[in-house]
Amino acid sequence: MKTQYLKKSLLSSGLTLLMLLTGCDMNDYKTRIQNENDYNNKTGNKAVCLRVGQIFPDMYPYTIHYLEGEIDPDDPHDKIYANNELNLKLSLYAKEGLFTEELVGYDGDKPLYRYNLTDEALKYLDRDWWGGTNFCFGRVVVEKILDVDNQMKGKRMVSFSYHMENVPNWIKNPEIYRLYKGYGSMEAAVTGNEQAEGVHYYNVSSDNSLRLTAGESGSLYL
Repeated sequence: MKTQYLKKSLLSSGLTLLMLLTGCDMNDYKTRIQNENDYNNKTGNKAVCLRVGQIFPDMYPYTIHYLEGEIDPDDPHDKIYANNELNLKLSLYAKEGLFTEELVGYDGDKPLYRYNLTDEALKYLDRDWWGGTNFCFGRVVVEKILDVDNQMKGKRMVSFSYHMENVPNWIKNPEIYRLYKGYGSMEAAVTGNEQAEGVHYYNVSSDNSLRLTAGESGSLYL
């Protein structure tokens, strides 16, 4: 399955103090990766963000609409598919208490619902509104280092197992997390049924010090 989610960049000048590791001791990698995740998730509630859709603050309360026509399966940005998915997400999140849902009329025989954010939703809302409405949660807790891969010159990939803290009940609903492409990499973490696996990517400098380029915390699922 092709993963269709974005990894927010974890590059930051503030990570300088975390970039001094030069050895390959597994315990050092474990400490380093934990520190990197915590540095980029200071609240412990923003390891993962799930995008609901392109609904911005001035669009609430938001009333759904319907688009007619055939879905183009070869177009990953098909507007009809995206609108149908948004309507479904709003309905499912409303059942979990993150939106109010009010029937305000009909479009032919199709019901029109109006949605607004609840107080519960505000606990998880990404206030940066990057790409619209996003709900964030979780803290990565590293369990052990699984592999250190140096196959690419100047690059290093360190894979590890982890569990996730601060996981709200609403994301444990498979009807929600299975809407997100690439959910398989998230399922273990949110259900807690087994340990999840993550990867941190580094550039390796001439003195063998590492610079983090992408990590686990800060994942945005579309």
